[in-house]
Amino acid sequence: MALVKRELQTGELTPFRNWGPLSLFDEFNRLFAESMGDSGRALTPTAYVAPVDLYETDDALVLEMAVPGLSPSEIDISLEGNKLTVRGESKPVEDEGVRRYFLQEIAHGSFVRSFTLPVEINADEVKAEFKNGVLKLHMPKVETAKAKRIPISVSE
Repeated sequence: MALVKRELQTGELTPFRNWGPLSLFDEFNRLFAESMGDSGRALTPTAYVAPVDLYETDDALVLEMAVPGLSPSEIDISLEGNKLTVRGESKPVEDEGVRRYFLQEIAHGSFVRSFTLPVEINADEVKAEFKNGVLKLHMPKVETAKAKRIPISVSE
C-alpha cells in the first residue's frame, strides 16, 4: 500500500491541521469562510463615511476631513448654532466599457457627517480650505470660549 498526497478541494473541510498559539482563531475563521462561501462577504462596498479629526487649539476648533476624489464643489458645509454638518457625494467613475471587478472596496455614495461643537465659535470667521483631498475647517472660538490663563499669587 502506498501513501498518496491528496490536494484539498475548494470548500473541503479537514480535521488535520497544524496547531499553534493562535491557530484556533485561524481555524475558526477558515471554517466560517468555507461554510459561508461568497455569502459571508459583502456584495457591494459599504457606504462612504469620511474620516474626521476634530481638535481644539487655544483660539479655534479645527476639523480635518479626508474626502479623496471629491472636489470642493461636491461638498456642502452648514453651521446652525453649535451643529456643524458636512455633506458630499462620492460618485463612481463613469466608464463606457463593461467592468468586471475582481475586488471592489472603494465606497461610493452620499455621506452626511454632523458634529455638535463643544464650544461656541464665531460663525462669521470660519474658513474652509481644500488641499490634496483633505477638507480643513478653521473655526475661531468666540472670546468667552477661549482659554484664559489665570496667574497664581503666592502669599507668605
